[in-house]
Amino acid sequence: MNAYPETQSTGIHWPGRLPAALYEPSQAAPRWPESRKRNESAEGLVNQAAHFSAQQESVLNDIRKHYIFTADASVTGFLAEHRAIPQILLEAVPHLKMYFGGQAVFSLRAPIDEAGSRTLYATAIWPGELRSAREALAKFDSNWWMARARQAAGYLTFKYELV
Repeated sequence: MNAYPETQSTGIHWPGRLPAALYEPSQAAPRWPESRKRNESAEGLVNQAAHFSAQQESVLNDIRKHYIFTADASVTGFLAEHRAIPQILLEAVPHLKMYFGGQAVFSLRAPIDEAGSRTLYATAIWPGELRSAREALAKFDSNWWMARARQAAGYLTFKYELV
């Protein structure tokens, strides 16, 4: 014997036909922008990237006029990642020449330290005595660099090297 009735219901009796509003879509299908608009947007991004690349290359060429750096991509990669540093380097040139003189050569290196971080070293290669190199760097630091060091956020260090 079966204890349950053959048909079970919730007790709610729906009319034979549901009203149309209950099953009509409530929202229109999404419309995508025309392909022409998407192409214009993509072209704009490509143009911006090309402009930025050309601008970056121009700045690198200006830096190469005043600094020597290695053939590997460490310095160029560093300068591309830290966009404020190239401008600081270009602004530093007349001050470096004023304090270190015309006979000094300036180089850039971006080695990776033990912790895996990278710092850019701008080195004045100095043909003079140790004492005069220290004095030149101290004057450069106090008269120009300390006021701008915050812009570099600790990623740029000026130093000297005796030859």
